[in-house]
Amino acid sequence: MKIKSKILFSIDAFYLHFCIAYYLQSHLNADLFAIIDINSNPKKFFQNQNLVNFQKTWFFHDYVKKTQQKPDLDYLSNFETKYKIDLWKLALNERFFFIHNRFYKFTKEEILSILEQESKLYESMLDEIKPNYFLTYDPPFHHQKLLLELCRAKGIKVLSICGTGFKNKNILVEDGATFDLDPNSISGNFFNDNTTTNVTNDSYDLVVQKYLENRNSKFFNKFKALKDYLLDFNSENLINSNFMYYGRSKFKVTKDALFLEFKRKHNYNFLQKFSVSSPDLHTNFVYFPMNVDEELNILHYAPYYTNQIEVIRHVAKSIPINYVLYVKEHIASELRGWKDPDYYKQIMDIPNVVFINPLFDNNVLLTNSKLVIAIRGTTALKAMKSEKASVIFGEQAFQIMPSVFKVDSLNSLPILIRKALNHKVNSLDYKKYEELLGDRAFEFNMFDYEINRDKSLFSGGILSNILISNKDMVDFLDKNKDLFSGLLSAHLKIILET
Repeated sequence: MKIKSKILFSIDAFYLHFCIAYYLQSHLNADLFAIIDINSNPKKFFQNQNLVNFQKTWFFHDYVKKTQQKPDLDYLSNFETKYKIDLWKLALNERFFFIHNRFYKFTKEEILSILEQESKLYESMLDEIKPNYFLTYDPPFHHQKLLLELCRAKGIKVLSICGTGFKNKNILVEDGATFDLDPNSISGNFFNDNTTTNVTNDSYDLVVQKYLENRNSKFFNKFKALKDYLLDFNSENLINSNFMYYGRSKFKVTKDALFLEFKRKHNYNFLQKFSVSSPDLHTNFVYFPMNVDEELNILHYAPYYTNQIEVIRHVAKSIPINYVLYVKEHIASELRGWKDPDYYKQIMDIPNVVFINPLFDNNVLLTNSKLVIAIRGTTALKAMKSEKASVIFGEQAFQIMPSVFKVDSLNSLPILIRKALNHKVNSLDYKKYEELLGDRAFEFNMFDYEINRDKSLFSGGILSNILISNKDMVDFLDKNKDLFSGLLSAHLKIILET
């Protein structure tokens, strides 16, 4: 008789894993548990909901509080050694703890105290329930990443949802950097097909473009969200009960929101005036697509390359003398108000760099470049599709392919770039990589899910700290049932077969 499984779900305001738990429970003979990282108003829904039968739930922010007690460095040091988890690497790449926080400056002691409380909570929780599976998605925040890494260290099977870079294709993995792929697997047998596909009008780009268009909220929605925020008297409690809200008074948040609107227009006007809108596509150039700051793409997976200006300088120093470096800002940086003109000026001032307008077609630059160099991202994957070699700084699953060169030492960067420039890309590499993922990749439109969630469960599609009723959630689940079919099948295939 098969032992009853124990499954731990990570649930936050994304609500994705509450939806998964709701649908999975009718297919599994398992005990369900949840760690819930949620604001004060939607917390009431989880305290009273009867849609998912969780054996026990932990509300994360009930256990992580402001305290005058000094952090226990011996405990934290032993925790690092025992589980081989680098805590400062997680903490200093947390957007709330360091350079990206516009509202509050954390002290060293506050950060250490939060890490200690989180670690003790997670150890206690996992030791109590001893789950067989931990279900989550590629975690953006340090505390979510910490729990994932602790589960891996304890031998708990992690099923983390990660995007693959292929249209609407996701994969369940333990390691979001490698997708659990065997580096030796590319030596296996693949079908032989001499046909290739052009990169232009790439389907994944169209999905992202649609997502960005939907994320640009209309004035009415922004006004509604701001009104509900200002009228919510409970929101002030978040300032002391949730470290992600420290320092966020209503006045400061309102002022920041207005400033962000001004900043977005001001920075965009600078880009339109000073970036190159018609680059020379016939010269020898290396293409560097920038990443969005404050995103897990570089914070977690390229933790030592988060200063993009410095990385661009390293690349500019390393390319051959007869090449120029074309740099383009990520179009999604608009969501964060773009960067300040001084930031862009530092890039533009590098003599062998040409700064391209962010609206210029990414695929045109890719197709005409001699080489792609990126910190991380899908452009390096598409380079393979266009039979271009690439150099990457952060780990990515497709780095096992021969046309992808991973930076292991800055001192050897010039040699690595020349090696990549001279590499002839096999036209089948892109399809080989897609085949490596095989039936592990499944259909789920994460962007559509997020847009639907915003419209159904957020005020004005923006404000997440609102009250949710059982009816609200049931309506949302019913409307999006078909969206989850591939996602549920992928989870069930792994859980029922192991």
